[in-house]
Amino acid sequence: MTIPDRDALLCRAIRQKGQTEAQKILTQAEKQAQGIVQDAQQQVNSEFEQHLAKLKQDAFQQAKKLKDGATLKARQMLLHAKEDIMQQLLQETRQQLDRISKEKHYPELLQSIVLQAIRELPGNEFWIQVRQCDQPLINESFRQYISEQSNKNVHLLPEPKSITGGCLAYSYDKRLLVDFSFSALLTRSQPHLRELLAREMVKQP
Repeated sequence: MTIPDRDALLCRAIRQKGQTEAQKILTQAEKQAQGIVQDAQQQVNSEFEQHLAKLKQDAFQQAKKLKDGATLKARQMLLHAKEDIMQQLLQETRQQLDRISKEKHYPELLQSIVLQAIRELPGNEFWIQVRQCDQPLINESFRQYISEQSNKNVHLLPEPKSITGGCLAYSYDKRLLVDFSFSALLTRSQPHLRELLAREMVKQP
């Protein structure tokens, strides 16, 4: 039996350390990816509240100088300004999501999104559809991870979908669809922002 020389032992130790460090990095990246959509939404809400508070203060200071007959006009102006702020924040969030889809931790985020999507569907076998540039990510290791985390199996539809990121998930018979594309996730966040807007509008100065 040949005894490994010192250089061979050193190389082996370096490889083992590298594998350990790589696993730590992947684990950390996965944790960060799972919360990134929620963090983005929280950031939108926080920025919206900050802009809204400043706008409300300025508008109310001006409104106090107006006669009672002009109060309605001032509130209408405030409403339009708030809508402009919300549209601006939504646009900024779209740009942020577009950047996320190009970052190195996006594969881990996509895994998290697929897991959330298939939990919305009945059964144990599913189809997922992604944009063309994401298709190489849905490889054997990706599907194995999904299976280990959910005890369910996913298959990739060969036809790419023109979406901004994320995925579409179908039941195995393709009768049910869950849209977890980035654009759909952002659209579903808008009612909450509009609810905040409506609550602010009924408050008195």
